[in-house]
Amino acid sequence: MAKEDSDIGIVSSSSSVNFENYSQLFDAFKRLMKGLNNWLENKVKTLQEELNNFKTDFENIEIIYKNSSSKCADLKDFENCDSLQKKVHYLLKTMDKFSRG
Repeated sequence: MAKEDSDIGIVSSSSSVNFENYSQLFDAFKRLMKGLNNWLENKVKTLQEELNNFKTDFENIEIIYKNSSSKCADLKDFENCDSLQKKVHYLLKTMDKFSRG
């Protein structure tokens, strides 16, 4: 029986060491997860801010595009523009010179 008592003592002492190790590991794990969770929460906030900025930029670009396309629709008749007519006339004369040699 003396041997059985010593075996029980070894088991109980080794289980207390394992529990202490487990407790330390679990505490370290909780700290690690808390740090990781904080980092992920900050990353999500940063990404949400970037997304909001991109949405705002997209809306601004959309407004600019709508305004520019409406201006182009108002200026359908470019043939009446004096400066463009002068440029076309100049280009035609220049091309005529090149074609005649």
